[in-house]
Amino acid sequence: MEYEITKELADRVVDIVHGITGGDVNIMVEKGLIISSADPDRIGTTHEGGVKIMNRELSEIAITSQMASTIKGTKAGYNGGIYYKNHLIGCIGIGGNPEIVKPLQKMAAIIVEETIGREEQRKAEEVLRNEAVSKITNIAEAMNVLSLNGSIQAAKIGSKGNAFKVVAVEMRNLAESINNAIDFFKRS
Repeated sequence: MEYEITKELADRVVDIVHGITGGDVNIMVEKGLIISSADPDRIGTTHEGGVKIMNRELSEIAITSQMASTIKGTKAGYNGGIYYKNHLIGCIGIGGNPEIVKPLQKMAAIIVEETIGREEQRKAEEVLRNEAVSKITNIAEAMNVLSLNGSIQAAKIGSKGNAFKVVAVEMRNLAESINNAIDFFKRS
């Protein structure tokens, strides 16, 4: 299964980390492309440190001010990979003194990983919920059909079919209760 960092998630993480640090924050994906940044001018550009990480030449890179002057598209800071289920899915860089921002970069990468995990779990739960609703709806529909058939058969045999009428009415009521419960479940 392919995992990816969405623009929406990248923007949320950048906003959070930038709000805490006040520094530059970039999230890069394939080919070091910056998809979200505290500096809007950097979005859509390439970060050479991100290129090296995404090409698996490095798993992380501390870029000093001196290094930044020689590496295209970079500033001083710390950049590291973002992994999900052992797959490199992007990298995040935080501007500033690499020694100071390294722990923040590590935490930001964990935030992304955990958020993707929660989103994946939510989607799986939604699929299961929809499958359960569909199966229960089918059961309720089948009960309605059986109820209708029972009512028809009871009517055919007259007074001897009174017991069938009672069962048919109860089945119809049960099917209606199931449908009401499903409607409530869908709204919540």
